[in-house]
Amino acid sequence: MKIKKMPALFIGHGSPMNAIEDNKYTMNWTDIAGKFPKPKAILAISAHWYTDGSRIMDEAHPKMVYDMYGFSR
Repeated sequence: MKIKKMPALFIGHGSPMNAIEDNKYTMNWTDIAGKFPKPKAILAISAHWYTDGSRIMDEAHPKMVYDMYGFSR
């Protein structure tokens, strides 16, 4: 059985407001998402998490960290 590889995609999040706004940027995200098969898992790497050394978090529902200020919650 040949395993089919998923394509890799990097998306820089830009402004946190893109999570709740409807703009050209978020419309393009929606368009791109429709071109990829549904993944079994997603790997997210963040520079907004401060630790000594490398860490892996595997929580199903991780807590939000608000390290950027002046935006709506």
